[in-house]
Amino acid sequence: MRHAAAWGVWSLRSHLSALLMATMLLTLAVVGAVVLAYGIPRLERASRVALRHEVGEMAERMELLLRTRQTRLELVELLLHDMAPQHYNSLLDKSVRNGNTLRVVYRVSAQGRVEAVGLPAALQARRADLLGSDVSANSLFRAVPTKTGVVWSGRYRSILTGDLTAGMAYRDGDGHVMIAEVPIGTLLGTVELAAGGRSSSIWVVDRSGEIIAHTGQGDDVGKLNIRNWPLMQDLLQGREVATRLRFQGGDFHVAAAHSRALDWYFVAKAPAGLANPEVLTLVLHVATAFAACAVIGLLMAPFWASRLVRPLQRIVARAAQTTAGGALDLSWPHGSVAEFNRLSSDLERMAMTLQEREQTAQAIFNAAPVPMTVRDRDNEYRFVDVNSVWCRELGRDRAQVLGRTSREIGLWTDDGAAARVQQRVLNNEALEDAWLLRGDGSRLMMQLYGRLVDLPSARLTIGVCVDVSPMRRIEAELRDLNQQLEARVERRTAALAASHEALSQTVAQLRTAQDELVRSEKMAALGHLVAGVAHELNTPLGNGVMAVSALAHAMQRFKAGAADGVKRADLAQLVDSVAQCVDIAERNLRRAAELVQSFKQVAVDQTSSQRRRFEISEVVHETVVSLRPSFSRTPYRIEVDVPASGLQLDSYPGALGQALSNLVQNALLHGFEGRDRGTVRITAGRDATCADDRRIWLCVADDGHPIAPEHVDHIFEPFMTTKMGRAGTGLGLHISHNAVVDVLGGTLTVRSVEGEGSRFELRLPASAPAQRPSDFGAMGSA
Repeated sequence: MRHAAAWGVWSLRSHLSALLMATMLLTLAVVGAVVLAYGIPRLERASRVALRHEVGEMAERMELLLRTRQTRLELVELLLHDMAPQHYNSLLDKSVRNGNTLRVVYRVSAQGRVEAVGLPAALQARRADLLGSDVSANSLFRAVPTKTGVVWSGRYRSILTGDLTAGMAYRDGDGHVMIAEVPIGTLLGTVELAAGGRSSSIWVVDRSGEIIAHTGQGDDVGKLNIRNWPLMQDLLQGREVATRLRFQGGDFHVAAAHSRALDWYFVAKAPAGLANPEVLTLVLHVATAFAACAVIGLLMAPFWASRLVRPLQRIVARAAQTTAGGALDLSWPHGSVAEFNRLSSDLERMAMTLQEREQTAQAIFNAAPVPMTVRDRDNEYRFVDVNSVWCRELGRDRAQVLGRTSREIGLWTDDGAAARVQQRVLNNEALEDAWLLRGDGSRLMMQLYGRLVDLPSARLTIGVCVDVSPMRRIEAELRDLNQQLEARVERRTAALAASHEALSQTVAQLRTAQDELVRSEKMAALGHLVAGVAHELNTPLGNGVMAVSALAHAMQRFKAGAADGVKRADLAQLVDSVAQCVDIAERNLRRAAELVQSFKQVAVDQTSSQRRRFEISEVVHETVVSLRPSFSRTPYRIEVDVPASGLQLDSYPGALGQALSNLVQNALLHGFEGRDRGTVRITAGRDATCADDRRIWLCVADDGHPIAPEHVDHIFEPFMTTKMGRAGTGLGLHISHNAVVDVLGGTLTVRSVEGEGSRFELRLPASAPAQRPSDFGAMGSA
């Protein structure tokens, strides 16, 4: 017993020293645990953030590199537009240079034929094999949009060598396609250079899961395929990628980025846990500090034992108060021992953090705009918490709800509905509408939602309910309204059918009247043609008659003088008179024959709608001749400035003459009304705005009254006239427009400016499109 008592009785210093050592070691352990608990996650987060930044920067570098290649190819294509074709290969060779940036550049026609190719000096001997080859089946050529656009491929087989490269195709506005092959080695070299000496490593993975580049020291390139890894499946399906990866027995942080142009994925990984150099350094530092403090404590405990007791007791007391939820506004005790002060500060920060988190969670819960509940599944689904919106919507007091079940507070109108809702929550199924009772006994139709939440200390159910009573009432009203609308639609449909029948009869009558007006227009044109023939034939036939009359008179004088004898002078005079009269008669009769042939050709063109080759000047001249009677009794003039040759068309002269005649008649009828002078000017030439120089323009301009601005957009419509019933049917310009557009395959536009008159411009192709017989009938009646 004495031996036991001797071993069981310690001095006060020993007790204090032992207590100080135990307290110090415990404090150090707590501090170290707090440091590790706070520092390791922070370092892990920093590592993940740096990893995401690194892989994002890598993808951006790759996209920037691809954009520089694309910009370079677009600049080359712009230069080709201003260059002769024989210089294409030279320019493309310069764009390729040594093949490091762009290995090969092709210029391909819209049909898929190689027109030019740029090669490095080592491969230029193979140019002849590529020029003219058909690449229409090439994957990049087929993938490029039919309009302007760019397409990239990260796994493209070179046309020249068959090697795997990155390919780019670009289509310009003319339909040509520029195809460039970019060496993958150059792109991957940029990845290696950007990676530098970081501790993380980056995989460059294509869509098939094959690793095509690795910045680390591993030999994964070409040997490892990760397509079936959950990581790759998440990337392919656009889901959020997991941040941890187990690989070759180690844990790694992972981050990924996608290059849309080449469809490559950049996957960066860095060691996690103790394999992370920074985490390992932190753990070693904490362990070193703990060991050092323990040694110092063993040496200093006997001297500071008495001073340690009081601050430790205060700290423990303050911690106990905080745990109990009291004295939250008091400061934590501090003394002369730095470790105790640090422990006190850390505990204070920890307490404040926990308090702020609890207040934040409660504030968010109560600020939710919809009613929410939290219930304990292991305790008969009793209410753990409800937010203020739930209390307001259901008219209940929070204190009377917490700790009780929904049946105990009388929440359900049907106990079976409560069981069904709980079962649906457990099965993770969609919930249904249910009637709930408010505190005052009134009912609400609520739409219920629920989710299961498993915590280490409890299994909870988070519930949300939305009042849908007004919505259901509106849905019922909408159903009634829909039935009423359907009945109205049926009645309106019957009325519209009757109106449609009447409208169809009216349209048929209008078409008959339009056909009659078109025939009247054609008869009027024929009348103008006949008047032109008579007017033009009058002069040569009159001159011929005058010459024959003079010849007859000379013969009569010769016969009268022959009775007295014929003299040489009389005979010579007779011969001269005969020769002169015959010459005059011959020239005028030939002129009359030419006019008859010309008018005959005009009649054939306008009646048979024949297609033939002709000069613009012929049709213009014949049309002007037929229109001169309309100008002969007016102060107006018609001028023609059309080259005699060089403006040949393979088209329909009748349609062109009809359109030209209607345009001139329109100027006389509308442009010169009430004016004492006016000029119609007809000009023609080649269309300089057309690239192939095969289109011809023909212009009919007058210096008369302009067309009213409100009428300009409607003048080619049928029956559009300002003189309806006063020598105007409104079909002349309509027929001209149909003739130019539908028959001749051209365009007819008008420009009218105050003080300058009106200008009608026809732009015609050198060869009119093939026409069906029905097209000529539509020319006048459409």
